[in-house]
Amino acid sequence: MATLPNTPDLDPEETEEPTVAAEVEADDDPSADVEPGQDGEAAGDTGAETGPDGTIERQIEALIDERVAEIERDMEALEAELEELDDFARISLGERYSQRIEQNVSELSDSLTGFAERNFQKLNSVEGRVDEMSLVLTAVIEALDDADVDVDFSEVRRMQEGVVEEAPAERLAAASRDE
Repeated sequence: MATLPNTPDLDPEETEEPTVAAEVEADDDPSADVEPGQDGEAAGDTGAETGPDGTIERQIEALIDERVAEIERDMEALEAELEELDDFARISLGERYSQRIEQNVSELSDSLTGFAERNFQKLNSVEGRVDEMSLVLTAVIEALDDADVDVDFSEVRRMQEGVVEEAPAERLAAASRDE
């Protein structure tokens, strides 16, 4: 019989080699691949069981446990960072609050210093005017003495005693009644 190119041969016995067929049959038999190991287990056997308690399930569980443990470590690290950030925020808020208080105290101090300076200037001005009036009064009294005019100072002394004995509020009330 003549065969055409690319046509399968109808007589497979003549074309197949016995070694190839024996290898294919050996691959189908799982007991053919088993080589005894040191423990008596098969060297090629990884313990892959397909049952409900099989190695694949254990490997999956191990992977899941490993990932869960990794996520838990990440969560613990994030919690630690969050706690540190919270502590920093509290400290920062406390520092900002104390800085605000220090700024307010500084502003109050500056305000009081300005108030004191203004009042001190006013007091100096009043003292200057009192000194000027004292000089004028002294000059008037000397002029009156030179002109032989008697001045009655009893009223002045009575007013001085009232100023020393009376409280400022009483003097203000007496002054307002006199007007």
